[in-house]
Amino acid sequence: MFKQTLNILLALLLCFNTVAFAQKVPSKRPKLVVFIMVNQLNTHQLVAFKDQLSDNGLKRLINGGTYYRNASYPAGSTYYGSNLATIYTGAYASTHGIVSDWWYDHLRGKEVSAAYGDLILNEDDKSHYPTTDRLLTSTLTDELQWINNRTSKVGAIGFNSNYLIWTGGHNPDHLFMINDDTGAFSVANKSDTISSLLDWVVDFNDKELLQMYSKRSWGPLNNLNRYYQMKYFSEQRGESNAFMYSLEPQEGKGAYIPVVHSPFGNTLIHDFAMSLIVNEEYGKDEATDVLTLHFTTRSVHGDKSGAFDAETEDMILRLDMEIASLLKKIDKEVGLENTLVVTTSVDAPARSMEENNDHHIPTGVFNGNKASSLLNLFLMAKYGQGKWVMTYHDVQIYLNRDLIKKQKLDIRIIEQEAAHFLRDMEGVAFAIPVSELQNLPSDITSLRSLKLNYHPIRSGDIVLKIQPGWVEELEDGRKINRSWSATHMPLIFYGWKIKHQEVYESVPMINVAPTISSFLEIPFPNGSEGTTLKGLID
Repeated sequence: MFKQTLNILLALLLCFNTVAFAQKVPSKRPKLVVFIMVNQLNTHQLVAFKDQLSDNGLKRLINGGTYYRNASYPAGSTYYGSNLATIYTGAYASTHGIVSDWWYDHLRGKEVSAAYGDLILNEDDKSHYPTTDRLLTSTLTDELQWINNRTSKVGAIGFNSNYLIWTGGHNPDHLFMINDDTGAFSVANKSDTISSLLDWVVDFNDKELLQMYSKRSWGPLNNLNRYYQMKYFSEQRGESNAFMYSLEPQEGKGAYIPVVHSPFGNTLIHDFAMSLIVNEEYGKDEATDVLTLHFTTRSVHGDKSGAFDAETEDMILRLDMEIASLLKKIDKEVGLENTLVVTTSVDAPARSMEENNDHHIPTGVFNGNKASSLLNLFLMAKYGQGKWVMTYHDVQIYLNRDLIKKQKLDIRIIEQEAAHFLRDMEGVAFAIPVSELQNLPSDITSLRSLKLNYHPIRSGDIVLKIQPGWVEELEDGRKINRSWSATHMPLIFYGWKIKHQEVYESVPMINVAPTISSFLEIPFPNGSEGTTLKGLID
């Protein structure tokens, strides 16, 4: 009797293990692709903060997936949308056309916005929605929806509609952003499929979670003395600079900015993402769905230019907790064996000019608008009165082609003279006429980046490259870093059939879209210039 009972128990145990194993067998293709896009994150930060990270968040992705330590955007402007377009199209700006947030249109004689059409609109103008009409190629998600006859769902959640649209392609299903004015989620694009907020979105907003978070204060998650800044740069924090911030709403427009751009903004993205996955049934059928989550490591509190300050580290540590929770819940709803998780950065944090000076690294401040004005004075002195320079933007000079033509001058000569004038300015590494740029060799990294971000219709007549370590001062007084190249970005593939490995070789971000397209067995985006990454799956 005992032997018979034992045999029955062993049979039941074997049956249970067989069923459990079957549940963990990966689907033929991922049922769900989740992009975790993090603003202002690089590999150096993950190395510096690794001892503080938990085992279930970023470490889980790194230790269980394929981790590229040196992914890069060889080309791009300071506009995040250019980099996002590169990831989802598998092409550079020279092909997908998003060379910056706006450019001068010579044919129309006006400045046009990449996302908002003919007028440069304030992003806070809620009566206008951004579009991808000026994106010249298809995206990974466009091809997925085409091959599956729009049965695949495509969504994105984040802080800024101007960035989110580039992740959703030309026909996204769900794009939602946090409204800084109300603390609620709103539709981030003009959608034919969502004429009003869905019932579950209304229910989520009615919980007023951000209002609840705003009643809290933000202090360090761990002992402040354990943070990287306190170990190596403690002199940067004065004794009176306590790490404790009120998140109470402020008066007027953007009332909830203090809490939205704190760790709790990422928390709200996480919470809303899980509601979307459950209510819209992402990953529940055979047609693969794609969801992009836009998180950030930058807050409006503390040192806004720092990469290793305590506030940034705390943002990353708390984001690590959100990622851990997200993975756990996705595993419950869809199964991580059926989900491909792609984690990377939108752009790299920049070292401040003060940090460079501390270590005697050459630095300085370049003002493109002043350089443009001086160039115009130089051309007037030589060729007479007139507006010879139409505008300057994103290290590009747009000349007045109509005036040059009217004066019967050779534009190539004007370009060369202007470039020579600009090259003599302090802080300028390269000033190249576009007529010369196309013929320059591509094996020089700095020149290659200029070529890859050049579009014959949308780019300026002269392109500039600022010296390494220099920053650019904008019209509003802000100083931004002009990185020589955006490298050492983390790129992690995790879940589904992905194997564990760590790769140190440089990988361009244009390889992401064709790689995922291969996994999904769909056509590459029609302008894709990347190649499929090898050896990610057994």
